[in-house]
Amino acid sequence: MSRVKKWDKVFQTPAKFGGWVYGIYLCVICYVGFEFNTHFKQRTHHQLEQHVSLYQSRLSDQLQRFAHLLYSIEAYLRARSDITPEQFYHLAQSQLAGLELELSLESYAIIDSHQVSQLEEQYQSLGFFDFKVRLPSDIKGLYLTTLKAAPVSEFGHLVGTAVAVTDPFMQRLAKNELQALKWPQGQRWSVVIEQFVHQLPESQRALGIGFQLNHLLEGLFSQLYQNSGHHMRVFAGKQQLFSSDWQNQFDLANKTAGITEEIDFFGTPVSMHLYTQAQLSPSLLHNTPLIIVLVTLIAAALGSMVLLQVRYLTARHDTINSLVEERTASLAQANQQIQHESNKRLTALQQHIVAERKYKSLFVNSSEGLFVLDKHGVLVDTNPAFKALLLGETHASTRLTLSDLMLDSEVAARWQEMVAQLQPHDELEWLAGSHQTSGVWVRQTGSWICHSHEVIYEGRITDVTTLKLFNEQLQYKAQHDSLTDLLNRQTFLQLVEANRTEAPGEFILLYLDLDRFKLINDTLGHLAGDKLLIEFATRMRELVGSFADIARLGGDEFAILLNANRLAMPLELLLEDILTAIRVPFEYQGTMHTVSGSVGVRRFTAPCLNYEAEKLLHDADVAMYEAKKRGKNDYYIFTSAIATQASRRLQVERALHTLNMDQELSLRFQPIYRRGGEIVVGFEALVRWHSPTLGVVSPAEFIPIAEECAQIVKLGQWVFQHAIRFKQQLPDNEMFVSVNVSPIQLQHKGFMSWLLTQFEHAEYRPNHFKIELTESAMMTEEISLIAPLQKLHDLGFGIYIDDFGTGYSSLSRLNVLPVDGVKIDRAFINGIEGAGKPRQLIEAICAMAKSFNLTVTAEGIEQFAQLQTLSTLYCQQMQGYFMSKPLCDFEALQLLHHHGSKKLLNEVS
Repeated sequence: MSRVKKWDKVFQTPAKFGGWVYGIYLCVICYVGFEFNTHFKQRTHHQLEQHVSLYQSRLSDQLQRFAHLLYSIEAYLRARSDITPEQFYHLAQSQLAGLELELSLESYAIIDSHQVSQLEEQYQSLGFFDFKVRLPSDIKGLYLTTLKAAPVSEFGHLVGTAVAVTDPFMQRLAKNELQALKWPQGQRWSVVIEQFVHQLPESQRALGIGFQLNHLLEGLFSQLYQNSGHHMRVFAGKQQLFSSDWQNQFDLANKTAGITEEIDFFGTPVSMHLYTQAQLSPSLLHNTPLIIVLVTLIAAALGSMVLLQVRYLTARHDTINSLVEERTASLAQANQQIQHESNKRLTALQQHIVAERKYKSLFVNSSEGLFVLDKHGVLVDTNPAFKALLLGETHASTRLTLSDLMLDSEVAARWQEMVAQLQPHDELEWLAGSHQTSGVWVRQTGSWICHSHEVIYEGRITDVTTLKLFNEQLQYKAQHDSLTDLLNRQTFLQLVEANRTEAPGEFILLYLDLDRFKLINDTLGHLAGDKLLIEFATRMRELVGSFADIARLGGDEFAILLNANRLAMPLELLLEDILTAIRVPFEYQGTMHTVSGSVGVRRFTAPCLNYEAEKLLHDADVAMYEAKKRGKNDYYIFTSAIATQASRRLQVERALHTLNMDQELSLRFQPIYRRGGEIVVGFEALVRWHSPTLGVVSPAEFIPIAEECAQIVKLGQWVFQHAIRFKQQLPDNEMFVSVNVSPIQLQHKGFMSWLLTQFEHAEYRPNHFKIELTESAMMTEEISLIAPLQKLHDLGFGIYIDDFGTGYSSLSRLNVLPVDGVKIDRAFINGIEGAGKPRQLIEAICAMAKSFNLTVTAEGIEQFAQLQTLSTLYCQQMQGYFMSKPLCDFEALQLLHHHGSKKLLNEVS
């Protein structure tokens, strides 16, 4: 080992030393490269400074020539104080002739805005008639104004131009220093000096030389790029005065100048930007920093190659040493791994034994049934809870599969299919049983696992019999009526829907309603009503429960679904039996009570795809109401005719709810006559309805519907309002208006006060109005109508019984009710012109009315013979189409006017 360490030091030392040497080598070549780059930059900058100095000297020489020329002219003019304008122009020609640059000699006056008019008058008096000062409009202060400019032919147009001057400008003039001035017109500049004047003028004078600065710069530097490969840009502030790249070939505006120098252009700083050929046309050969970097990189790469070679030799030596050490260490590590694996296997075996003991303990002591199946579904192992639940304590250990315990053959077949495919599953619920146990509902969970190269099934079962029974009870309660234990409405509709779409055959749907049940319920109490419903349900079960489905829809309404093929008797006999069973008295608190029933019948043939269950039940309901209308205690079989009537009734009811009374309703007024049809004593108000959707609707049709759907009160108020308006238009205050009123209006709590308010606003007495009620309505609601009719009668309203003789009133009631008259229905008028029974009946009615001192009005008179016959009887008033049809208000007023004219003529004659 000592030799190895010795050689290791020998080989390791050069490697470290080579790294230090390479680092120093890199620093040296980087320093040399930096010094070379600095040297070349300084040399390039020095060359640019020399070029700029040369170009500055050229420009300065030219400017000095202008200065000397201006100084000499100013000295000359100072010596000649009386120089004329012709001499000034001659002096300019002699001094400026022969120069390469076009110059102008100019004389100025420094004035403010108040001196403009004075200066113009002065020069116009000298013969310069078109002299006009042109001041800049947006600047205030002192202005340098051109008085003379020579040569005149070229620069005479400049006379009168002015430019604003600043305080620094005036200070330089005061010091007799030259001052450069930029004119607004293009690139025109002037070099200005103060002019000495012997006679003090009103304003200060100055002398200057004007020129185009860009022309001067072009003359000096236009060939700069061709001669030296440089380009130049000249700026006064931010304004570019000159660019040698006038074609913008090199886009100098986006390049950085190699050097920038400023010169004093007679008080105006001017900067010169010089661009070298290397900047204008970059080239790798002229890129000195890049060449230095490349040389430095090459030198560094050569040094790194030498260093890598040294390190390679050192690494090779280290590899040989590490191989020897790794072989030695691997032998020791292998020995340690063998020992560790042996200890690990021993620990795992001990843990496995402990886990098996815990699993066995849980398996045996679990309260849930645990079991193990082999891949064929045979029970391999079960815990005591499983045995106690399904197998019993005395079960013999025979080969038993789990499907043998399933009582449902379909469930057993599905399970055997899962076992054959080793298929995973969710929770399963099935009815289990064996020779030792009765039926038990269990819930099964489990999964297939691979254990010791064998596939087994580990499962768990839980007794859910109690929960199952509870859920079934909840479902039963949800589907049945709690009082009668019959099917409820929702379940019955689902049953009808299922038979309608699935089961072929002919079915009969019965809709039953108990007549007078509300009377029993209101008088005897809800307990009596509940007992009646329970008794009725029991009778229906005994009668049709064996072959029909019975349901309670709500209240005292029931429904029965019959399969026509299962009826053992004709349907009519079954319906009579049902009605008979309903009429059988039932006992409550020792008293017998009787009710009857109305039955609606709806036949349908399944499959019935055109009508849903709700519609079929509705049709049976419509038929049941038809049976009630025909006197109750009867049945009625649904037909398309009553369906059409029900649909029409529904359309009318919907239209009444959206009725615009002022636009759709109108009143017609039929005249009522006395004296055999000669004198009009009043009118009967008849309402007419023209619906935009239904057309003309008869009052006989919509009045009963309006009474049922609570629209009759609003309708009656509208009729009364328009009848009062019509009464206000009548010329004779003694004429009356008859209005038909429904008993519902009279029973409405707000009708009486509303009616009296209307008459107070109209300032009319109630005796101008007659109220007509039909005989059948008055006798049906006799008890509830006595009080409101008596009140109206006491107020002065006339009370008439309309359609008298068509109802079932008793003559004794005429003595009780506050009645003023009767109206004979048109049905009794036909045939009275003869000597038969119709006339005898009318005579009897008139005699009876006379005995009660009632006014008689006959309506429906259509022939003259009928009018003559009635004129001989106790009949005070007549109306009918023979005299006049119902008229609108305008026609009724015209009729009265015509009768008034006719009466006047008769009196005159």
